[in-house]
Amino acid sequence: MASLKGVSANPTKQNHILGEDKIVRVAVKNDNDYIAGPNLIPQRKESGKWKTLNSNSPNPLKPDQKDYDDWGIKEMFDNKKGTYRFKVEVERYDSKGDPVKTEGTFYTDEFYIK
Repeated sequence: MASLKGVSANPTKQNHILGEDKIVRVAVKNDNDYIAGPNLIPQRKESGKWKTLNSNSPNPLKPDQKDYDDWGIKEMFDNKKGTYRFKVEVERYDSKGDPVKTEGTFYTDEFYIK
């Protein structure tokens, strides 16, 4: 699982089939002793370059919390076949759940919509 600064995120499967799969499920985890989590930003490979799609999903997680973030293939990826990944900004939060700072960025493994 891709991770940075105690925060992990990765799609739960690599291949998704249009008409069969309705969502891309991303496992997210915080191994820190403070509130932190991944802000997921989808990207699609177009002509060999990564294009950032116009959406994101912050996931503030309590210490040692694991969860899933579901992305509708129709709603979030426009039912387009292709190669995708998530750019992940590692966010640190205060005790109220408000973002304090971005700790860094990493990328998930590629996944495919076929």
